[in-house]
Amino acid sequence: MITRIVLPLVAVLGVLLAVQSVLPYEMSLKSGKPVFKSKAPPASTPLQPPPEQPSRFRESIHGMGLVESQRENIPIGTSAPGLVTEVYVDGRPDYRPPHKRVGDRVKKGEPLFSIDDRELKAELQSRSAALLAAEAQLGRLERMPRAEDVPPAEAAVEEAQAKLLDAEAAFNRDSQLFQRKMLAASDYDRDRYTVQAAKAALARSEADLAKLKAGAWKEDIAVQRAAVVEARSQVESVKIMLDRLVVRAPVDGEVLQVNVRPGQLATLSWKEPMVVLGEVKRLHVRVDVDENDLFRFREGAPAVATLKGQVKPEFPLEFFRIEPYVIPKRSLTGDNSERVDTRVLQVLYILPDNPPARVYVGQQMDVFLDVGGS
Repeated sequence: MITRIVLPLVAVLGVLLAVQSVLPYEMSLKSGKPVFKSKAPPASTPLQPPPEQPSRFRESIHGMGLVESQRENIPIGTSAPGLVTEVYVDGRPDYRPPHKRVGDRVKKGEPLFSIDDRELKAELQSRSAALLAAEAQLGRLERMPRAEDVPPAEAAVEEAQAKLLDAEAAFNRDSQLFQRKMLAASDYDRDRYTVQAAKAALARSEADLAKLKAGAWKEDIAVQRAAVVEARSQVESVKIMLDRLVVRAPVDGEVLQVNVRPGQLATLSWKEPMVVLGEVKRLHVRVDVDENDLFRFREGAPAVATLKGQVKPEFPLEFFRIEPYVIPKRSLTGDNSERVDTRVLQVLYILPDNPPARVYVGQQMDVFLDVGGS
């Protein structure tokens, strides 16, 4: 009974739902208005137009330029790994004198940061003590004999001489008795051997005195001098290693970047330069000339630069030099149409001393090289 009632109700509900879903569509066809609003597709990033060529050139080559210091940026690391104990260019004011900071100038040889040196200082003390011992031993050999050692040796010679005289006197007396048959042969032989022993003792004492007065053997002195040289070189080696733990500025320049802090573990495979130095009194622009444009490029071509993406102001450039080695392109602009699978020739130009706008090391510029005459 229930089935006979439920099934017709379900059928009626299905018909009503179908009519409800179709009715709006029919009405939209009559009115011409869409029923569902579709989302507009996301706008794609438009391609950037190529930089506008300066009016002073009839024909030019465009290249991306990277501002760098006059001597090129100097990335500084450490030649000895260890714990960084001090950074002298981190700008901390609680030192006297206060630490320098990024943007300050440093002189050649000025410390930038230092590595933990406690272990090497202990080794230096040990090496220095060994050097002092070697030098003292050499001095002892060179000043031989000691004045205090000579009198005992001379007294030993005199004692041996006295014993020899006593033995000879006794032997002479016994010789006369032996000739008169008044002394046994054994006693005579004992006195004769006593004289010979006294002579040998005297010779030994005289030889010891002569050796003492002659001083040290020259070969012994030479060996000890070599030991002193070796000990001194070991001390110098430790001092050099200690000096290497203080990283200093290789040239006069400006601190451009500091990427190290006290307490960090400095390694030889540091991912980025610990300190970057540069000479920013006069800046250069390193221009990448595409290999496809090299047939049009000529050395010493006039050039003009603008800030990236800008038309004005213009920076007149002075040709400096070419690096005659074509390399893979590394400086990318981020343009969607930029080719990255190409090679470039790098040309260096000099920015004017009084530029129309301030530029910074590492900044990108649009550079135009004249190839058709001004």
